[in-house]
Amino acid sequence: MKKQFLYNEIQNLEPLCREMCRTLWNNPETGGQEQRSSAYLKDILEKEGFTIKTDEHLPYAFCAEYGTGKPVIAITAEYDALPGLSQKVSGKKDPIEAGGPGHGCGHNLLGSAAITAAIAVKRFLEQEQVPGTLRLYGCPEEELLSGKVKMAYYHMFDGCDAAVTWHPSSTNMVHDRAYLANASAHFYFKGQTAHAGFAPEQGRSALDAVELMNVGSNYLREHVIDHTRIHYATDSGNFAPNIVPDKASAWYYVRAPHLSDVKETMLRIEKIAQGAALMTETEVEIALDCGCSELLENTAYADLTYANIAEAETPQYTEDELLFAKKLQESLNQGIMEKERNLYRIYDTALALEVSPREMWKTCEMKASSDTGDVSCLMPTNIFTTACWPVGCAPHTWQAAAAAGSSIGEKGALYAARISSGIVYDLLTKPEDLKKITEEFNVRHNEEYVPMYHEK
Repeated sequence: MKKQFLYNEIQNLEPLCREMCRTLWNNPETGGQEQRSSAYLKDILEKEGFTIKTDEHLPYAFCAEYGTGKPVIAITAEYDALPGLSQKVSGKKDPIEAGGPGHGCGHNLLGSAAITAAIAVKRFLEQEQVPGTLRLYGCPEEELLSGKVKMAYYHMFDGCDAAVTWHPSSTNMVHDRAYLANASAHFYFKGQTAHAGFAPEQGRSALDAVELMNVGSNYLREHVIDHTRIHYATDSGNFAPNIVPDKASAWYYVRAPHLSDVKETMLRIEKIAQGAALMTETEVEIALDCGCSELLENTAYADLTYANIAEAETPQYTEDELLFAKKLQESLNQGIMEKERNLYRIYDTALALEVSPREMWKTCEMKASSDTGDVSCLMPTNIFTTACWPVGCAPHTWQAAAAAGSSIGEKGALYAARISSGIVYDLLTKPEDLKKITEEFNVRHNEEYVPMYHEK
């Protein structure tokens, strides 16, 4: 049976794909709260004939399995939204609910496309009776950079041979290398309250400790490797200015090209926090959160992915869709927009209509972080993007949320489903390709992987 069977099935599944995109977009749930989203998607897969497996530690994660034998191919799905990005399908900033959540990273599209592809592959396996197992992984908490790390910690990915992943973007592109490793930690300082004017000498300011920690961390920026990023937010407990605060905290993110770099930098920040506590005669409690890995390169897998991006038919847009994309683009920082237009060689339309050249990823490497990197530490893992919002638009914005709720985003999701199903087809039916991909993974992945998760 040819790959066209899968493309035909994807086309037949278009109404379901669009329904999933819209249902998730209309009911956004942030990381750790995906009760309705996960239940909705599990119900669809169960009715299609998948066996659903869950883990008691992760109520909104699941594995939907179909088939028997080797190879075992995983497709990952995400469905969490972002706080504060509620947005109508509009060319201007216009929240549905002021301060409410919204799909500003397009995970309503990501999860829907993954499930559409999984159903098409399931029907292929069912009809052809070929050996192989498909697993659709429902992955919560991606925006918290923790869901797949926890799933790995609890061995939910055990036994897989390769994983297929994608993400909404402004381009149709394969990425050999993507994502910065990342770790999160909270620093809780405890001091002694006092009246700031009457008896300041009796106080030991937790806020002073936080500020000294931040100063020390800012000096550290000169002495870390390139591409390291240190982000922080603070909380002084809402004390009035005339009270020496006895409680204050700092929340830190550290990003770097490799997880080993992240861990080293975080250790140095811990020492800075301890030094700040010593200087202020306060105490500090350090709570390490999850950390996620960078995506491990696999050139053979990226080649296979690119071939499928080029083979699958790119979306065709209506005049209204192109006008809406242009309206969204006009709301962007024009300097950034022009830079991306030149970078991606797009000049005439607001949307990327073509597939980016094979090596284009080198000039626009993905510098965000994702727990998908941890999946790549367990098995060969790819990453590709499809155009779901205008050129120049970044994720985590109201423009991305507006596009993700529109037919533009839905067409990008359907395109991603075609690509994903084609990749799985090749992995199932071309053992020489999977062998080549696996051999490269075994050469590149020469360190033992331990999930950076601290069980609470």
